[in-house]
Amino acid sequence: MSTAAGVGERGPDAADALLEREHNLEFLDGLLAGVRSESEGRVALVGGEAGVGKTTLVRRFCDRRPRSVRLLWGACDPLFTPRPLGPFLDMADVGLGDLVERGARPYEIAAALLGEHGTDAATVVVLEDIHWADEATLDVLRLVARRVRTAPVMVLATYRDDALARSDQLRIVLGELATAQTISRLKLEPLSPDAVASLSAPHGVDADELYRRTGGNPFFVTEVLAAGQVRIPPTVRDAVLARAARLSGAAARTLLEAVAVVAPHAELWLLEAIAADTIEHLEECLASGMLVPLPVGVAFRHELARLAIEDSLSPRRKLALHRAALAALAASPHRSADLARLAHHAEAAGDGAAVLEFAPEAARYASSRGAHREAAAQYARALRFAEELAPARRAALLERRSYECHLTEQYQEAIAAQQLALQCHREVGDRANEGNALRWLSRVLWFDGQVGAAREAGHQAATLLESLEPGRELALAYANLAQLCMNAENV
Repeated sequence: MSTAAGVGERGPDAADALLEREHNLEFLDGLLAGVRSESEGRVALVGGEAGVGKTTLVRRFCDRRPRSVRLLWGACDPLFTPRPLGPFLDMADVGLGDLVERGARPYEIAAALLGEHGTDAATVVVLEDIHWADEATLDVLRLVARRVRTAPVMVLATYRDDALARSDQLRIVLGELATAQTISRLKLEPLSPDAVASLSAPHGVDADELYRRTGGNPFFVTEVLAAGQVRIPPTVRDAVLARAARLSGAAARTLLEAVAVVAPHAELWLLEAIAADTIEHLEECLASGMLVPLPVGVAFRHELARLAIEDSLSPRRKLALHRAALAALAASPHRSADLARLAHHAEAAGDGAAVLEFAPEAARYASSRGAHREAAAQYARALRFAEELAPARRAALLERRSYECHLTEQYQEAIAAQQLALQCHREVGDRANEGNALRWLSRVLWFDGQVGAAREAGHQAATLLESLEPGRELALAYANLAQLCMNAENV
């Protein structure tokens, strides 16, 4: 969405202030004012635990931004293997979605965001949930953060900071950007006991007990209060399901289930395809506050609420919805942009043939856009359904996974995949590919620091290939041995 909200110089100010967030809003207002007055960009990283109110804060900030400021909004996918450059597919009305579909690389997306293909007006770019971002999206963020000073652009990136492992790709990016002068960090804290008491007062709820159970997490607090229960539910899941149960009937709840399964958002045409009998209840679901409208369709207001609904489904119901989503997306003329979603639904539907069709396609798409970790994961998904494949086809998938894993320094996984590929070639007596597989195994063993094993595999490759008609494989085997000797200073 790129149009400004509201009337006059500022958008509408909400009557209800966000508790204990006004100083955060003023901080963001100040950053935007500086961008507008100096025409120099800034990046604001908004972190906090799940449900702490990052999206609510950013939405309120965007609602009250000056009318002249353009707004671009994109969200990362909560899929096991996200769409490469997914947030920018959401920005179709300014051409970024088309740019991604045409195969643009991260530096081209970054250039477009910084105005080389757009307007000179100040722009706010929101990237939601970058803890789910694919590698290519993180590369865009890296590039923009280092060059944003040259354009009147304010980037707001939200992420969960309570579940980042030390080796997480986002953690690495945050470390790289730690000293950049264009970067500002905003840490959202849970609500205080006083704020929880203020929220709970109209509901007659024991504020101390509510705070103890929720830890002041705004999502937990508001969802529990919205459930309208006298006693505090033991989990947020109970609160979400209780709120869903207050809808008028089974049809509305059935529609919620459909939206929950087709993450990260549900396009209207997709809902009409998989939940045609219940689509008329969409307005009720939106009015309940559980769903929110998006330029591309609808989505749950909170991801945790979506997960609660999805987890409550029976296996049979979940399977049926994934099958319906798979069929609808596969028939879409724009399915090339949804390969990751297709593979996701195919696996959830237990459709091995569809997984073997879409997961390798999604892997190649991801790899071509620099998202090699996602490519490796998609090949792993395909291999979970590859037991009945011919050895040669299974070997090809294993070798592609090995290559993508080595690019992302997942060397143990690369070695394991290549060893299995080697077994496949031996199984059918394909001596040329066996030699080539040994040669690549030697390479990944060396990358992993297993120098002795790398030399052994390298010599085995050359010896085997020397017994065959000379060809490209033998030349590569010799080149590998030469490199091993060079790196060992063994001349």
